[in-house]
Amino acid sequence: KMFLKQSQVVNEEGKKYLYDQFEKLGLDYVPTYANFILVKVGFPSREVFNRLLKKGIIVRAMDGYGFPDHIRVTIGTMKENIAFIKNLKTVISELKEQAL
Repeated sequence: KMFLKQSQVVNEEGKKYLYDQFEKLGLDYVPTYANFILVKVGFPSREVFNRLLKKGIIVRAMDGYGFPDHIRVTIGTMKENIAFIKNLKTVISELKEQAL
C-alpha cells in the first residue's frame, strides 16, 4: 500500500514537472490521468525517437497511431524526467538548426 501511494506521488510530481517544461518549450500535450503523456514535438516522431534513443532515452513514436509529430513519454523519476527534458531540448534544437 505504501509503495502504491509513493508511486502516485512520484507520478504527480513528474507530471507537474513535465507539463511545466512542455509549456516553457511551447509544446502542446494531452493532459493525462495515466503515467504517460502524449506530446506534440513538431518534428517527425520517428526522427525524434531515433535521436533520443541514441542518447539513451526511450519514448514511443506515435506516427503509427496517426500522430506523425507526437511522441509518448512515460513519467519517470525526477532524475529520469530531467534527463528526458534535457535531451529533448537538444534534439529539438538540432532539428530546428537542420531545418534552416
